[in-house]
Amino acid sequence: MGIEILDIGLLAGAAAAIAGGLIQGYSGFAGALIIVPVLAVLFSPIEAIAITVVAGLAGNLVLTRNAAKSTDWREAGVVSAAIAVSIPLGLLFLISAEPMVIRRGMGIFILLAAFLLMSGWTYKGSRGILSGAGVGLVSGLIIGAFGVPSGPVFVVYFLSAPVPVPVQRANIIMTVSVTLTIMMIGLIVEGVYGVETVVRSLIIAPLYIIAAHFGKLLFLSVPATWFNKVAYTLLLASGTLALLA
Repeated sequence: MGIEILDIGLLAGAAAAIAGGLIQGYSGFAGALIIVPVLAVLFSPIEAIAITVVAGLAGNLVLTRNAAKSTDWREAGVVSAAIAVSIPLGLLFLISAEPMVIRRGMGIFILLAAFLLMSGWTYKGSRGILSGAGVGLVSGLIIGAFGVPSGPVFVVYFLSAPVPVPVQRANIIMTVSVTLTIMMIGLIVEGVYGVETVVRSLIIAPLYIIAAHFGKLLFLSVPATWFNKVAYTLLLASGTLALLA
């Protein structure tokens, strides 16, 4: 029975990884928002986060080489540095909180992220070190405390910048990579990566990488309006799953 459950869990996790990878490759973010709730229901929230961080970081490697050339580090650097500072603070809550609290928090933040992205709201305030640091601190606290990639917070900030779309996308991709790297280091320090978690990560991560590659190709051919509808639907479904499961 244990093996059967594991097989079913890995199958569902693999399906979530493929869907999340496609979205990650296309948009540069949000893929992990699809995977985390599914894995949190199948396994434990912390193990789900640990697996997703590995898969997300591996998938983002497909995107970073080109993105690094176009990144505006004056903005992305400030946000990334603030995230690196605040993630460890959030992790203090994540490691000590009850699994049910973490799952409910995941669901709430994912649904809020979906509604924020669907609203089309843009940031029209000032842009500088203070605003970038504020965005980074909030983002890092959310991902550190609930394991939910808080991409939509800094995504809206970057998408509101008066720069070409490739630069906006590059800023998002590189900030996501920094975020996942810091999160992985924190989880390793906390001793989260046991043998089972590592094995599951090694099975799921390659699927995510392959899907992210195809998502990158979709970015060149599939209209954003069509793809966004699919992404928003998956975000709403995953957020509801985490909230109600």
